[in-house]
Amino acid sequence: MELTPQQSQFKEFYLDPKSETFGNAYRSALRADYSDEYSKNITSHGTDWLSEIIRDYERLQKAEKVLDKTLEMEADDPAKLRIQTDVAKFVAKGMAKHKYSERVEKDITSGGQPINLSGLFAEAIDE
Repeated sequence: MELTPQQSQFKEFYLDPKSETFGNAYRSALRADYSDEYSKNITSHGTDWLSEIIRDYERLQKAEKVLDKTLEMEADDPAKLRIQTDVAKFVAKGMAKHKYSERVEKDITSGGQPINLSGLFAEAIDE
């Protein structure tokens, strides 16, 4: 499900442990500029997008528990341990990219502006 910018902002405020509104749906909704009435009722309306956010968060918590458990396990069955670990890593990387991703992203723009590459292409064509 594709979230609107406002829903994405709510998700960020609601799920980020560093957020001052972490875990508080009402305050996170207000912070994301939802009305006071909608914010008060956000969890009782059963919106699809909020249900998905909560399910994702619960999956991430389970994956983190599996990762913790796996770190403490002795490998009685290496194949089973490998599968369990791979599933936990998959869930964690997919749902908490900021925390578990192995990918490093660089901003290659100039102060948020695209870099002018027109001269670069002209030189390549002349050669």
